[in-house]
Order: sequence, then C-alpha cells, then structure tokens
Amino acid sequence: MMRFMQWLHRWLGLVLLIQVILWLVSGFYFALQGHHAMSGHQYKTNPTGLVLRQHPPQIDLREMWDMYPQALSIKLYRIGQQPQYQINLPEQQLFLDGNTGEPWFTNAKQAEQLALATYDGPGELEQVSTITTTEEIFGWQGKGYRVDFRDDLNTRVYVDANNGRVLDHRNTPWLLADWAFKLHFMDYSGGRNFNHLLNYTAAFLALWFTLSGLLLLIRNIRRGDLNPRRKLSILEALQRKHQPIASGCGGGGTCGLCKVMVDANTPITDAEQRLLSTAELTDGIRLACQHRDHGQAVQLLESNAKRFTLKLAQQRSVSPLITELKFTVQGHFSYQAGQFMQFEIPSDSGSVLRNYSFACAPATKNSDTTELVFLIRAMPAPSSNVPAGIGSSYLCQLQQGDPVHATGPFGDFLATDRAVSNRPQIYIAGGVGIAPIRALVQAESAQGRPMHLFHGARSTAELIYRDEFVAMSHLRYVPVISDQTDQDIEQIQLGNIDVAVAQWLQNHPGDYDFYVCGPPAMLQATLAMLASLNVDSARIRFDDFGI
Repeated sequence: MMRFMQWLHRWLGLVLLIQVILWLVSGFYFALQGHHAMSGHQYKTNPTGLVLRQHPPQIDLREMWDMYPQALSIKLYRIGQQPQYQINLPEQQLFLDGNTGEPWFTNAKQAEQLALATYDGPGELEQVSTITTTEEIFGWQGKGYRVDFRDDLNTRVYVDANNGRVLDHRNTPWLLADWAFKLHFMDYSGGRNFNHLLNYTAAFLALWFTLSGLLLLIRNIRRGDLNPRRKLSILEALQRKHQPIASGCGGGGTCGLCKVMVDANTPITDAEQRLLSTAELTDGIRLACQHRDHGQAVQLLESNAKRFTLKLAQQRSVSPLITELKFTVQGHFSYQAGQFMQFEIPSDSGSVLRNYSFACAPATKNSDTTELVFLIRAMPAPSSNVPAGIGSSYLCQLQQGDPVHATGPFGDFLATDRAVSNRPQIYIAGGVGIAPIRALVQAESAQGRPMHLFHGARSTAELIYRDEFVAMSHLRYVPVISDQTDQDIEQIQLGNIDVAVAQWLQNHPGDYDFYVCGPPAMLQATLAMLASLNVDSARIRFDDFGI
C-alpha cells in the first residue's frame, strides 16, 4: 500500500506541477496584457441613435400593446434603417418588424450596417459570412453573421440574425486570452466558469496529494530519513566500506539485488515481502537497503564478488543500437551464466554504478587472462535538454586497452540444477535481454536438456546472434519481430513475443522451466501471460532490466 501511495504521490506531484506552471504562465499573461487588451473590444464603440426617434413605424405602439396585452414590456429599436419591436412576455421574448408585425430577421446588409456602427478601428470591411454556431461566442447557436474586418487585430463582429443584436467583438488578442483563461481555470469548454468537474477533481487530487505527502513525511521522520545524524542503511554502510554488494535502484527497495544474511528475527518490510521468497525470508535473507546499520552481524551472499580492473580488448557493433564489448581480466575469473557485473562509471559527482550481464558462458580452460563479453545498448539523448545515458555513453567510447573498474559477479538468474529438474528449458528474450539468455543457452548446450529460445526484437537487424542460434543443433530458435514492414521475414514470426510463446504453449502443452529477460513492458506482458496459463511461479526465473 505504501509503495502504491509513493507511486501515485510522485505522478500526482508531476501533474500538479505542470498545472502550477500553467497557472503562473497564464497569470503572468493576464498581468502583462491587462483587461482591455484581452477583451476583444479594442475597436468596439457603443453606437448612438439606436432608439427610434424619427420616422415612426407603420404599426403604432398602442396597436402592439393591443396585440400583446400580456406583455411585460414593449421596446422600440432601429436596426439599420428598420424599426423593430422587442416584446418581453412572461415566458419568452419576441422580436417583430415594426412595419409589418412579422418575426424579425436580419439580412446580410443590415448585419454589415450593425457591425460598422459598432466598429471604430482603422480597418476596412472584408466579408460577411452566414453562421449557425461559433466557438468564439460561448453557448450561442442559431442564425447569424460573422463580419470580418481587415485590420492589425483580425477583428470579427458577430451579429444575431433573429434579433439584430451585436453579440460581441473578437480578435487575435482575445483568442490568446481565451486560451490563457482555459489553462488558468482548467475550463476547456470556453465558458470561463471556475465551478466545473475538472476543477473539483483537481481540488480533490491536490488534497489527496497533500495528505499522502504528510503521511510519507511522518513515515520518513519515524524512520529517521530526515535526521542528519541518522544511522546509515546496511547498503550504504557496505558501499562506504567498498564491500561487493549489488544494487540497481540506489536503495529504493525496488530491484531486490542487495540481499544479505542477517538475524532471522529481523522485521520484514513491505519491499522484502514483495521481492523475496518465503524460503529466503525464513533463512534470514533481507534487503540491505531496508534496514539501518546498528553494528549487527551481516553476511554477504555473493562470496565470490570482488572489485576487478577490466581492459577493453575488442568492440564491435552487433545492431544499430547495441555494441558488444569484450574485456580481459588478469587471472582466472569465475562466474556463472546469467550473472552480471556492476561497472563504475565516472561522473561529476564521483561515480555511478551500472549493471551489465555476461553475454557468454564461462570459459572452461584455465589461462592467465579471462575474456568477458557484455552487450551495451546505446541510450541516445531524447532531446537537447536531456543527456544521453551516462553508462552506455562512457563504455561505448572506450578505446582498446582502456581500463574500467567493475565488481562482481552478482545475481541469481541461474539455470536450474539438472539434479533437481530435467525439464525442457524455454528461454524468452527481448532486446539486449538476450545477453544473459545467450550465456545460459551456451552453458546448457552441453547438458543435453531440450532448449527452446524465443527471441523478440523490433526488426531483423536487432536479432543479434541469430546465425549462432540457428546453427545450434539442440536449440529450437524462434525469432519474433514487431515491425510489420520488415522485409527479411523468412522463418520469422511477426507480432509480440508473449503472444508467440502463448500460441506455441497452447499447441505444445507440458512441463517446462522458463527464463525471461528483456525490457519492462515485454517482461511484464510475458510474466502475465505465463500466469494466465497457470504456470507454476517456481518454474519461472526472470531478470528485470527495467529496475
């Protein structure tokens, strides 16, 4: 629940921040322009002589009272050169021609005269258009005219044909002001009304944001996060001592990598309940980022993890965005297929840590040097204001012989023990997630268990190691691409990889061990698909590249 509250609080904060910026910008615009500049009335004038004083109508006012004795009031106006009666009845309002007594209707010539009578600008009349509705006059519809003037403000005058009234003047400054009002009041109907559902919703969300922020603040105070003399987390303490411990989320409790062994009576947090298995919790395994360092006994689970200096031996592009880097390390380096290294990337603030999986199985021969292979996906800058990925940018710019520090090996994305399970192995990889899958496939090729690899990518150009997988006699290789326009589609399925796997499993039911690795959306869709097919979660292992 607290995790959901944090997630919702963060996104609500972003939405409210955007709206606050809109309030500030639109409010500044109001202050800068002033009321008159935003009214659309820069060239509007109040005409004189609309009340008829000469040339009386052919129908006398007393005759009109005789015709409508229930009228509350009867007023006489001049529309252009024509007399008009405005009759206010208890339930309606009538507009009649003063000469004929027929219902009034303004013609285009009269609309032009009315517009000119209310216009006091430098422009000339451009055109008169017949309209039935317009977004510039809120709530009006019927029969009318739009009279356009050729001036510096693009003035337009709206006239109602049913009563001969000038509805209003509009121009470009008014249009800009109207959008500012919509943004400021969050009223996109054009009614400039503060009391509407969107504002009520925003007020409720702002209240919820405030209350949830207060609850999170109380929680942080209770945990001592705001205390400058607070105890470090176990993760922070181990990192300061340069102890080899993995972390992908910086201590946020979302990756589940910083596992340590502590007293089994140590309280279990929500993050640990979500990320660790029941067996791990029973054995006293906890996440180092979730507990304070009080000097308690802490045992690292990755006993082989150490800090190494790697040297770049070879670099080659294996797809438009993915680069294969081969490093060498002095001495025999021991790791298992499916594990990863934590690279130290220099930055202005010291260094940042980035995790990359081994893309090949461990070498079986002993030698003075060990070759390690990694796949690096380039993360280009999405815009000029957002920098490119710091880890991929640094590693892909290394030259042959350049050193880089890395700690490892880490991770438990490992193949099931053959003594425990001899089931067929199904590997599901997407994008750069093929790196640990390739290592697992290479390591498993000597074991003899049936293997099926579903390899997803956007296009055939991103199906890296495709020829290698096709050449493996004990591997059933199924490439799946999502780009429907790709021309090289021989022996390749089109669509999403989770759909392809689901269709194959429906035609080939049985007991399998599953290994899944790839982008967050692909991983989430695949795990949901396996759950919908009632696959035992104990038979599913996955590596989350989206932490």
